[in-house]
Amino acid sequence: MSLTTPWRGRGQHRGKTAPQLRRELDKALCGLVALATSLDEVTGQRNRLEAQLDEAGIDLSGALLDLETAQRELTAVKALLANVTAISAPAGRRDVADGDQPTQPIPVLTLQQAHGIGPVLPVREPQHVPSWAKEAS
Repeated sequence: MSLTTPWRGRGQHRGKTAPQLRRELDKALCGLVALATSLDEVTGQRNRLEAQLDEAGIDLSGALLDLETAQRELTAVKALLANVTAISAPAGRRDVADGDQPTQPIPVLTLQQAHGIGPVLPVREPQHVPSWAKEAS
């Protein structure tokens, strides 16, 4: 006795009839026509969008050229403004009002120049006294 005997069915597997096959073929053809129609619509939309993109690219390139021209003009105007409003008084001269004291430049000297001393050398011999440090006799 086999284990699969009780589960084996008695029905017969038949193929589809000709009218069933024709109906499925008609449905498939309708689906194919619908897909072709939607493909045509999508292709048309893509072509319109590509045309809009081309127009936008042309507009953008024109705008970039206008921007470069405007930047060059702005640079020229800024240079002209800087030249017109430049301060042309000579250095070190200014108008002095009555009772006003003009300032003098501050001398910047090293400590050696300010105090009139020579270079500081390291002491190698304790008895050695530099000539500039000796008392005048």
